[in-house]
Amino acid sequence: MNHLYFGDNLDVLKDLHNKHPEGFIDLIYIDPPFNSKRNYNVLFEDIDMIDTKAQKEAFADTWSNISYYDTLEDLKELNLDLFNFINALDNVRISKSAIAYLTTMAIRIHYMHKLLNDTGSFYLHCDPTMSHYLKIICDLIFCESNYINEIIWKRSDAHSDSKQGAKHLGRVHDIILLFAKSNNSKFQTIYNPLPESTINNWYKHIEPETGRRYNKADVTGPGGAAKGNPFYEWNGHLKY
Repeated sequence: MNHLYFGDNLDVLKDLHNKHPEGFIDLIYIDPPFNSKRNYNVLFEDIDMIDTKAQKEAFADTWSNISYYDTLEDLKELNLDLFNFINALDNVRISKSAIAYLTTMAIRIHYMHKLLNDTGSFYLHCDPTMSHYLKIICDLIFCESNYINEIIWKRSDAHSDSKQGAKHLGRVHDIILLFAKSNNSKFQTIYNPLPESTINNWYKHIEPETGRRYNKADVTGPGGAAKGNPFYEWNGHLKY
């Protein structure tokens, strides 16, 4: 409890598995770097640590520069289904950086599964560029029957870059995949109220009749004069 491990998490996972082969963790939530070629090496930049090289290497999202063949061979011994799936992707037109990323993730999720209690659960935070592949990887590790939910983590506001020439709709969500270790997994539904500061900052306006708070924000929808329509209706209201 209350330990911060410093370095490559695969080494830590293997060490914990050797010490606790039966599993001992109730819940694992991971929010790994996405397959984005970004550098995530600033987590502990302002903390006085003797060896920052290890943390910089651990938080560098440079999947295209790592050799994944050795890891694939390890997976062949650990989980043949995983090996066959990733090896099949490696033989079709999927980028090598994506294969390296999935291989890197697969072996770590394998050991995380081993470390969970029989009643434990696993949350994987990812984005839509890799979530469909990661779902299959988790199916092969946890078993399809232990898949619980796909949770959508939605941003409060759209961050559309169409004005800068992007030809896609606003990307406004991430994905969290929830798996159970077994049929004995504990599941609790917990809803926490919004913090008072969030309510006061975002929902400043109050309806006199009901006392309900609301926020004045842009309503994104079809129509409008800019699109050739003078008005459109939404929720019983006309928008001009």
